[in-house]
Amino acid sequence: MNADDGFPGTRGLVALIIVVAVILVAAILSVQIEQTRPTQLGAAQSSNGQYSLTLVEVMDSRWNSTLAQPRFYVLGQNGLESSANIRLPVHTPILLTIISYDTPTPGSEAQYAKVSGTVGGTIFLINGTTAMGTSVNEEWGKNVTSVSVASLAHTFSIPQLGINIPVVGGDTELVHLYLNESGTFQWLCLTPCGAEAMSTAGWMEGSVTVG
Repeated sequence: MNADDGFPGTRGLVALIIVVAVILVAAILSVQIEQTRPTQLGAAQSSNGQYSLTLVEVMDSRWNSTLAQPRFYVLGQNGLESSANIRLPVHTPILLTIISYDTPTPGSEAQYAKVSGTVGGTIFLINGTTAMGTSVNEEWGKNVTSVSVASLAHTFSIPQLGINIPVVGGDTELVHLYLNESGTFQWLCLTPCGAEAMSTAGWMEGSVTVG
């Protein structure tokens, strides 16, 4: 007599147990891989108690078939995403990175070249062009309280919170923020940069929800 003759379901039960075990092991490995996978560059995230957000400002985003306008994007997990509605935490250190692919805007006012509302009243300006090639004596980056009007391309400003961040064309900026007030506020650019972009959410203006 075969050992399984009296138990016709034994082989099936053993096979089922093996399948379940394989599925459980695969699930555990999947979770471990996901936990160790690096977060995509620029995605808003909370890491070590600090919230990070990256904005990309481009010079010529297509408004329609005949017109291009400057535009702020959020660099997120799916690439360049809309900046129409930005969310930031309250009572949390924030690292805001602004990357500009633009040139200075003629006619900008000197008052908008000054930094306000950031931690320490400064931004860390990373030189985008002149510290290359033979210009080896130029600083790659430095903390500044203002920039030259001649280099000012745009601003990322939240007037209700007293925040003004001058954006230098072609440079990258690291900005530390700490927001104590919850609510929804308007962000906008304060330099002349196109009527269409300045009046359209997700271009050169939008909302910031803090909470």
